[in-house]
Amino acid sequence: MSTVQITENINFPALFQASEKQLQLYDIRSQLLLFCSKITEFDLTKMTDSNLAVLCKVFTELDALGNLDFDNEMCECILQDPVIQSLLPTIHSSYSNFFSLDETHLAQKILKHENPWKMLQSVPLYPKYKNLISVHFHNSSRIEVLAFVGCGPIPVTLLLFSKLYGIPCIGIDKDSEAATLAKRCVKHFGLEKKISIICGDETSLSKIKWNSVLIAGFAEPKLRIFQNLHKIIKRKSEPKKPIYVCYRNYTGMRQLLY
Repeated sequence: MSTVQITENINFPALFQASEKQLQLYDIRSQLLLFCSKITEFDLTKMTDSNLAVLCKVFTELDALGNLDFDNEMCECILQDPVIQSLLPTIHSSYSNFFSLDETHLAQKILKHENPWKMLQSVPLYPKYKNLISVHFHNSSRIEVLAFVGCGPIPVTLLLFSKLYGIPCIGIDKDSEAATLAKRCVKHFGLEKKISIICGDETSLSKIKWNSVLIAGFAEPKLRIFQNLHKIIKRKSEPKKPIYVCYRNYTGMRQLLY
């Protein structure tokens, strides 16, 4: 029996030909839909050792997507996609909740550890935090007192500013549980004389002394925070005494997702 190889050359009309950007958009949309379907299986109001590992894997996949680098045209396509737009509120809230729960879980583990510094240095993100703080310090070398709005339950930034550079710090968090845990962590690290924690929002800045303020990436709502901060600085500022303002933000896809 002889075999015949037939090669067909099919040219689809332009209407049916997907551009590279359309294919990328389809892939991003599919990954975000998959993420949202996975995340609905979890109760993000609770965190246990058993589901933490699984959740970390799910959010690591989202981080991989967030680290992709796209040009402005592609970013516009992503922003304008109606499906992706509908998914963003779920992604934003789930990531914020996960980040908060993960920090709470870490704070509780550190409080049980007899050597908290050793425990903290074993955290994968520790080198990143240390580098961020080094850059911040060397670009604002006249910091006398640092206030941090949205310090969270494990105030790594304040711990390192105090430990590495001897700077007095004030942490502010509107979540009472986070503020309580932060106080306990500061004491456990032996830095309660250098770091104080306040339960409150950005308006607390008007009642304390500081010359440098840092706004956390997850501190919300940003518009209100910066409006209040502007008013406080106008009342607080003195000639020849600069006030330093720094805020953490994301870029590229991470800015869109988080």
